[in-house]
Amino acid sequence: MNTHDTSSEDAHSVDSVRYHKLLSVLDRSLSSVVDTFKLEVLQEVFSDLAREIPEKLADSHEQISSYIRNSAHSDFQAIIMQYEMGEKLSALDKLVKEAAERKLQSEEKPIPSLTPESINRSRSTAIKRAELARLQAKLASVKNENTQQLAELREQRSILSAEHESLERSISLVNSLASSTATTD
Repeated sequence: MNTHDTSSEDAHSVDSVRYHKLLSVLDRSLSSVVDTFKLEVLQEVFSDLAREIPEKLADSHEQISSYIRNSAHSDFQAIIMQYEMGEKLSALDKLVKEAAERKLQSEEKPIPSLTPESINRSRSTAIKRAELARLQAKLASVKNENTQQLAELREQRSILSAEHESLERSISLVNSLASSTATTD
């Protein structure tokens, strides 16, 4: 059964190799799905019906197969029409043909084809540069913070040292006062 029956005008009106290949793949896919739904399997599942009314079970099998094929085909056709695949694939065929003609007519050197590795490397280089810039900015920020904290630490050490000297003088004064009062007693 040809799945193109319902849209044979559409298939012939679109002049696209890719569109016809799409329809061919659709037809093969539907056939492979429908072919897996075998009458023998249905007879095994419904063994009583297969013994009592085998003709009706065979007719039911044919109707189910036809329904699956037609339903899936109409769903795919709706998708193809919704996304205007015929026109888009025709436009793609035209672009490919024009590119091939330009390539033949061009005296310029063709752009060398890039390997996936070189494409990936070019992308990763940009990513690495951006990451390097981000890390350098973070490093500068941390260095600035460290400089500020070091200045605060030095200031606190200076204050602590002055307090320590003042405390030592006070202790020394207290000791000298204590020793002079002990000697006078």
